[in-house]
Amino acid sequence: MLLVFITLAATFTPIFAKLTVAEISPLSLGFFRFGFAAILFYITLKVRKLDLKFDKKDYPRLILLALLCIPLNQFFFLSGIKLSFASHSGIIYSLNPVYAYIIAVIFRYEKFYYSKLFSILLTVVGIFFIFYEGFISSSIEGDVIKGDVLLLFAVLTFSMYLTLGKKTIEKYGALKTSTFVFLVGSVLYIPLFIYDLPNFTLEHLTYKGIIGFIYLSFFVAYLAYFVWYYALRSIAVSKLTTLSNISPLLTVLFSIIFLGEHISLFFIIGSLITLLGVFIMHRVSIDIS
Repeated sequence: MLLVFITLAATFTPIFAKLTVAEISPLSLGFFRFGFAAILFYITLKVRKLDLKFDKKDYPRLILLALLCIPLNQFFFLSGIKLSFASHSGIIYSLNPVYAYIIAVIFRYEKFYYSKLFSILLTVVGIFFIFYEGFISSSIEGDVIKGDVLLLFAVLTFSMYLTLGKKTIEKYGALKTSTFVFLVGSVLYIPLFIYDLPNFTLEHLTYKGIIGFIYLSFFVAYLAYFVWYYALRSIAVSKLTTLSNISPLLTVLFSIIFLGEHISLFFIIGSLITLLGVFIMHRVSIDIS
C-alpha cells in the first residue's frame, strides 16, 4: 500500500496541478498550498513535542532551503505547468535524480563516476527531442516551450533543495527541518502572493479546483512526506527507485485519458530516451553502493 500511495502521489501531481491552475492563479495557489501544509506540519511538530531551535550557523542554510523549496520551486512548477502539459511535467521531473547527482558532484558531496556520464548524456538527448518538436512544429504554441523551460528550473530548484538539505535533515531530523522550511518558505512567498493578488479570484473555482487543491496540499505536500520517509525505513531503495521510473509513464497515460493531451512521436522518443537515462543512473548508483 505504501508503494501504491507513493506511485500514485507522484503520478497525479502534474495532472491535479494542471487542473487546479486553470481555476486558481498559479502564484496564489502556491502560497495557499504550502501555507496550509506548513500549518499541518507545525501542528504535527507540537504534537510530537519538538521545537524549532537550530544552531545559529545553520540558519543561513535553512533560509536558503526555504527559498528553494517554496517560492522558487512553486513559481517555476505552477507557472510552468499552466503553460505546458502535465505529460511534459511528468517526464521532466523524472530528471530529479540526475540533477541531484550533478549538484552533489559540484558541491563535492559525491564523487564523479564516468559510469554515470552516459546516463546524463542520454537524459540531455531525451529532453532535446521533447523540446525539438516545439521549435519545428507550428502546431505547438510558444508558451509550451516556455512552460517546459520553467519546469526544468522547477526540477533544478527542487534537486538543489534535496541535495543541500541532506546534511541538515541528518542533523535535525526531517520533520523539524521540513517544518521550518515550510513556515519560513511561506513567509518568503508573501511578496509573490501580494504581486499576484490582482489575478486571484475564486469566481471560476469548481469541484475540480477544490479537489486539486486538497490533493496538492494535504496528500502531496503533507501526507506524502510521512509516507515517503516511513517507506525509506521499511522498503528497499531499489524498489522505490524502480517505482520512480514508473510514475512518469503513468502520468503520461493518465494525461491522455483525463486531460486529452496529444502525444507526438518526438515526445515518445524523447521520453523513452530520458527515462532510460534515469533508469541507468539508478542502476549504476545501486551497483556502486
